[in-house]
Amino acid sequence: MNVGLITFHYAHHYGAQLQAYALQKAVEKLGFPCEIIDYVRPDTIEGSSLFKKGASPGAILSNIHTLFRLPSFRRRHQRFNSFVNENMKLGGKRYMSIDDLLADPPVYNSYLCGSDQIWNPMIFRPAGLDPAFFMPFAGEKKRIAYAPSFGLSDIPEPYATSLREYLSGFSALSAREQSGSEIIRKLTGREAEVVLDPTMLLDESDWLQVCSNEMRDTPCILCYFISDPTPFSDSIQWISSKLKLPVVMLCGSRKSIPGAAARVYDAGPREFLGLIRNSAFVCTNSFHGTVFSILFRKGFCCFENSVKAKRQPDGSRLFSLLARLGLTDRLIASSQCQSMSERFEPAIDYHSVMEKLGQERQKSLDYLRKALEQA
Repeated sequence: MNVGLITFHYAHHYGAQLQAYALQKAVEKLGFPCEIIDYVRPDTIEGSSLFKKGASPGAILSNIHTLFRLPSFRRRHQRFNSFVNENMKLGGKRYMSIDDLLADPPVYNSYLCGSDQIWNPMIFRPAGLDPAFFMPFAGEKKRIAYAPSFGLSDIPEPYATSLREYLSGFSALSAREQSGSEIIRKLTGREAEVVLDPTMLLDESDWLQVCSNEMRDTPCILCYFISDPTPFSDSIQWISSKLKLPVVMLCGSRKSIPGAAARVYDAGPREFLGLIRNSAFVCTNSFHGTVFSILFRKGFCCFENSVKAKRQPDGSRLFSLLARLGLTDRLIASSQCQSMSERFEPAIDYHSVMEKLGQERQKSLDYLRKALEQA
C-alpha cells in the first residue's frame, strides 16, 4: 500500500525540511512505500528565494544583508535544494494550488498530512486555512493526520466552521500539541492523540546518516534563534563565561549575539544537524533546535519570550514537548534571565529522558502504524 504525504517540504527552514524527511522515513520504516506530494505554494517559493520582493523597509534591509554575504547565502540556498533532491522521494508532478490538486489528483492508496504548522490559518497569504493540507483530493480514500500543528491555542471564529468541515473527512486524527488536541475535540467531539514531532520518530543513528561530518577545532556553545536574540544576550554571555566556551551563532534571525566568536550564514539542513551534534552546549528558542539538542544529548537552554509564554502557556509546542520528557526546567522566559545563576544546571539525566522519549516514540509509531494499516 503506497502512501502520499503532504506537508511543508520545500520551505527553506530547517524544521520544515527535516520533519518532512523524518515522516517519510518513519512511514517507510513501518513498511509502507511513501512519496511526498510535491505541493509548493507560490508564497513558499517567494519566501525561500535569495532576495525578497517588494520595497518595504524589512525587504530592503534583508536584501542588503544578503548582498553583503551573498556567497554564504547562495551556498545555504543550494544546500536546502540539494537536501530535498537527495533525500526526499517526491511525486512526479508539482502542484501549486488546491485547484491543481483537484484537477489532476495524485494517486495513492492512502493519504497522510504531516506535521509542522500546516493547519495554522495565520501563516498563509492571504490569511486562512489552506484546503490542500486537508486533502479533499483524496476522494473516498482514507485520510490520516500525523502531528499537524495549528500554531495557535485557539482558532479564530472565522475559521472554526471551515475547520470543522475539513476535519470530518479524516479516518485518524492526531496533533503535535495538547492545545491542538483540545481544538480538535471541541470542534469535532473526537479525541486526537498527542504524538511526537516526526523528527523524534527517528533516533540519533538515523540522523547521523544525513548529518554533516564537518568538525570544529574547539568546543563551543551553539546559539540558534529564530527571532531577535538580544533579550537573552546577557544570559548567553553568562553561560559562555560559566562554561568557558566561545559562542558560535547560527544566524537564523540574521541578528547575532554581541561577542560571538563566529557567525554561520551558509548552513543547510545537514550542516544544521552537524552544528548541533558537534557543539558542547546549545542555546536556542527554536522548537527543532530543542528537538535535536535532545536527540544528540546536548546540554541546552531553551529561551522563550515571556509575551509568547503568556499567550500560549501550557499549550505551546515547546512546553508540551519538554513536559513529556521531564525537561521543563530547561525552558527559560526572558523575565527569568536575571536569575540564571540560581537555576543554571548544564547536566541533564539523559538516561531518564531517553526512557521517556522511547515510550513516547513507541506510542506515536503505534498510532501511525495502526492508522496506516486500517487505511
